[in-house]
Amino acid sequence: MTASSDGQGRLTGLYGNLLKGWAWDAAAPGRRWAVAIHGDGRPLALAQAEDFHPEAPGDGAHGFSVVLSDTQLDACRQLTLTLANAERPLDTLTLPAAPPANRTPEHSRVHWQPGLVLRGWLVDTHDPQRQASIEVHEQGQRIARTTPTRWDALPTPAGEPHERVEGGFQIRLPLSLADGRRHVLTVRDDQGRELAGSPVVIQEWPEGLAHWQAHAATESQRTLLTRQLERYEQLLPRGVDPADYPAWLAAFPVTPPEAPSRSGPVTVGVIQLGSGALHLPDTPALGVRTWVIDAPDDTHAYQQALSDACRRCDAIAQLEPGDRLAEGALARAWQVLHEQQAAIVYSDFDAPARQPDAPRQPGFLPAWDPDRHWCQDFLSAGLCLVRSDVLRDHPRPPATPDELTYAAVECCDAEAIWHLPEPLRHRARPWAEDGLADAPCAAEHLERLQARLAHHDPLATLAAHPAHHSLRRLTRRLDDWPAVALIVPTRDALGLLKRCLDTLLAHTDYPGQVHVLIVDNQSQRPETRAYFAEQTAAGTRPLGRSGGRLTVEVLAYPHAFNYAAINNAAVAHLTRTHGEAAAPVIGLLNNDIECLHDDWLCRLVALLMRPGTGAVGAKLQWPNGMVQHGGVIGGVHGLAAHIGNAWQNDDAGHLGMNHLTQRFSAVTAACLLMRRADYQAIGGLDARDFPVGFNDVDLCLKLRARGQAVVWTPEARLIHAESATRGKDESAEKAARAQREMANLRRRWSQALLNDPAYNPNLSLDTASDPFTSLALPPRERRARNARLPR
Repeated sequence: MTASSDGQGRLTGLYGNLLKGWAWDAAAPGRRWAVAIHGDGRPLALAQAEDFHPEAPGDGAHGFSVVLSDTQLDACRQLTLTLANAERPLDTLTLPAAPPANRTPEHSRVHWQPGLVLRGWLVDTHDPQRQASIEVHEQGQRIARTTPTRWDALPTPAGEPHERVEGGFQIRLPLSLADGRRHVLTVRDDQGRELAGSPVVIQEWPEGLAHWQAHAATESQRTLLTRQLERYEQLLPRGVDPADYPAWLAAFPVTPPEAPSRSGPVTVGVIQLGSGALHLPDTPALGVRTWVIDAPDDTHAYQQALSDACRRCDAIAQLEPGDRLAEGALARAWQVLHEQQAAIVYSDFDAPARQPDAPRQPGFLPAWDPDRHWCQDFLSAGLCLVRSDVLRDHPRPPATPDELTYAAVECCDAEAIWHLPEPLRHRARPWAEDGLADAPCAAEHLERLQARLAHHDPLATLAAHPAHHSLRRLTRRLDDWPAVALIVPTRDALGLLKRCLDTLLAHTDYPGQVHVLIVDNQSQRPETRAYFAEQTAAGTRPLGRSGGRLTVEVLAYPHAFNYAAINNAAVAHLTRTHGEAAAPVIGLLNNDIECLHDDWLCRLVALLMRPGTGAVGAKLQWPNGMVQHGGVIGGVHGLAAHIGNAWQNDDAGHLGMNHLTQRFSAVTAACLLMRRADYQAIGGLDARDFPVGFNDVDLCLKLRARGQAVVWTPEARLIHAESATRGKDESAEKAARAQREMANLRRRWSQALLNDPAYNPNLSLDTASDPFTSLALPPRERRARNARLPR
């Protein structure tokens, strides 16, 4: 089919290397034409004119976008648009092309991928420090606004350093746009000019893509479509702003309980902490008895009520006046308690915001984490149901309500503690454990918890957080400090390496022996080699004020860069050279790490030396104080992602987690400590499948699969200039290697990553949002879980 004489087309703008336009024929308005772009008469590119374009006639779906290379643009003076295999020009554009008057001349771009988040950057190249604002409009109505808050590098002439400015932005779109209809959004700066990439066309459904299954005609088609949609949802998950939580909860209500599977009557005892109304829904399948404690700090009254409830009831819960439970909440929790033979079941929750007129805030919790529990009683935040026989005749009964979960945990196994990831409790008051409470922890409460902790771990100590008073800091000491070997790979980068070692000497107070093993991966500069000789010639040096000693050794690794193989070679060298005298603790340390405080190494080693702990990681910051690594969670893009990149060091983070020692499925190898014996037992880092990326995630998951904990602590803080030495994976060779590593990680650990116990299925895995900052659309499967690593 050929176009008629009514065929039209326009080149509407060149934005950097992106050429946009449209093509349409009035005689065939439903036809989506193939178009050709020519430069000075030479063919440059082909495209299909089938995208939405706001200036295109008809239904508007006649637009196209073509990316042209710098070489193509530099070699021609005029671009011409034709239909493919046709000679008649539809439009021309003379180069260099000035930006349209309604477009920003700034360095800008807006992107959309499935979800309710737009990302991009906006920087005025004439005034880079001016922070412009961005607005999103639909049909003339403003629906969202933001300002850039993320670091961006301005393009500069070759050889000049990049200027770093806060140019990156992220805009959350309202949940009301997820209605299955097409929405055309215009994105403008504060001067009313559109950003490159605008307009953006989105189409989303609140339930995700599951509704498409109804379009399949046969069962086999439905099965195939279901598999494909599940894969698509895993690779491109979507998220929504937590400010839309009320509408999100209405769209995804709590799962109703099934019929009770236990024969005979079941009674749940509710201890009400204070006088006032308590809103308990009717629960025909359960009997409910309530004990009201007018003064919860009255130890005698509380213990008497708890003892009576444990004798008369099958399970116990504590609630506060004004709290509401979701329909069927008690039956749902009892169902899990009974079917899983659990000792404790706890749920998610929501609570009023502290800011006036703000929507209720959800509290989506991790699976059982004993370290976090010492720092924060997150079990009591939602509906927590404890089997009565766990508390009955307890050798150390709780004296007050805030001890209940700690007493219960003492008498059950970790696998008997189950999390039900649904908001079953709607709290009447803001949760005091969100890290923002005004009143400090009572000294008596801290003393009681310290006594329980001492029974569990005599070397551990709790202290109130100085800034976030409702949180607690967990630290340990050791009577005997083991020798530590810190492995630091490098290739030249003398400035980084010197800063790393200088700050280590200045800010490490460790009572034991520290051996720094620099692994030289083909350094070429004479000054680097001179520095190696200087460090090794220095011999044994004092370290800190506690009698520690430091030695430095350089190991040559004259092979191609392979981060995993380099560290494996270093551990093998330590074992081969020193035998039984080799340091029992190894630390993987990047050369772009800087130490910030004297006790960082003590904090990490003391936590590591607990039974059952496999690896410990530190809190890493960028030089500007933003968190670079607050732990690693699985599932983002089917892979893994760092936590905390949207937080400043002092921010509370999600439910205060930026200041809580806690367990994750992985921590970064930029600063990771573990026992040398464990490293060797699991085969070290996988140099074949993960030579550069994700080898730390694979290593930690292997430890988790053995039943060992991976712990992150904010009590050890360091600076990390991520990828400062080797740079990002931008070359074709590096990109291909990175794609292979990603495929290997998904193949080996997909179930563990997509069902990470440290993350909540109600929180989004959207790559456009940082972990813990958006709600999943739709939620992933909300089944009850314990802390076991899924396989």
